[in-house]
Amino acid sequence: MPDTTRPQPSDKTSEALDPIPLEDTFVFTEPNEAGMSTAMFYAFNTVITLQAFGDANEVRAAMEAARDRCRFFERLFSRTLPHSDIARLNAAAGAETPLHPETFRLLQAAQHYCAESQGTFDVTIGAAGRLWNFHEGVMPSEDALAQAVKHVDWHTLVLREEAGAEESAPQCFARLEDPQASVDAGGIAKGYIADDLTALLSERGVQTFIVNLGGNVVTHGVKPNGAKWKIGVQDPKRKDGILGAIQLGNASAVTSGVYERCFERDGTLYHHILDPRTGMPVETDAAGVTVVADASLDAEGFSTTLVALGIKEGAAFVDAHPQIRSAYFVDHHDRVIQVP
Repeated sequence: MPDTTRPQPSDKTSEALDPIPLEDTFVFTEPNEAGMSTAMFYAFNTVITLQAFGDANEVRAAMEAARDRCRFFERLFSRTLPHSDIARLNAAAGAETPLHPETFRLLQAAQHYCAESQGTFDVTIGAAGRLWNFHEGVMPSEDALAQAVKHVDWHTLVLREEAGAEESAPQCFARLEDPQASVDAGGIAKGYIADDLTALLSERGVQTFIVNLGGNVVTHGVKPNGAKWKIGVQDPKRKDGILGAIQLGNASAVTSGVYERCFERDGTLYHHILDPRTGMPVETDAAGVTVVADASLDAEGFSTTLVALGIKEGAAFVDAHPQIRSAYFVDHHDRVIQVP
């Protein structure tokens, strides 16, 4: 689980502060008539929204701390920022790379979800994923993908922890046994971060809030009128559309779908959920799924797997994993199937 002591990057893992798009943007809205304050900023290539009830000054200070924490994580987990832990690991050509303990724990979690999914989710999908550009509709050649998937195998990620001196943190390292393998933590990073922000806000005295990391949602507490938070089941085909609503207390809901990043060519939809065996988009009867779990890390860690498995196999997977409170599958005809 995320470290609630909130260590900062060491000199070894953050020698330079890579610029982040819209890094200085932070919009805070004073409490509305219901007493809810809102903060919005940009991180992880998406808009982050925090909403909370409580004293406006305390809430704002906590939300600013959450923003700073997001900057900290982005500089560790980003695949594209050159000084991040993940970028340095990918560029190390098989050499062992020192990591911040937070990155180490994230990669440990990634290995867990790879194992649970039997490789349907693979944190080393980066070798194939980087060949696609879903924003510009760029599709790799069959030969390029065939070569890339030879380097997709989560077993090649080796983690090592070395005990530190008395009262000092352990030293953490990672190595990719395949020098051409490439880690992409995008499939679980926001879940890990959402859990961390939940702990941060709670520690700062904010007890009723919602964290939204671009579709990865955590709710905490109930509203002053006693009502639970309501989260929409995303319409996979329309970003502003919902197909139903879920009531949440202290829980997380994460949505994954084939329409999040995609393009169409010659009547075929190409989406970002890739099959680690082929590097091509998975063929599935699930257009999307919203996963509800106590931990956002579980909700996100299993969401991609459920889309890839499809509705029947995904339902069986849900039944076998009690960490998942429920899953709401959406088929390609906008029908919602709730499991259990």
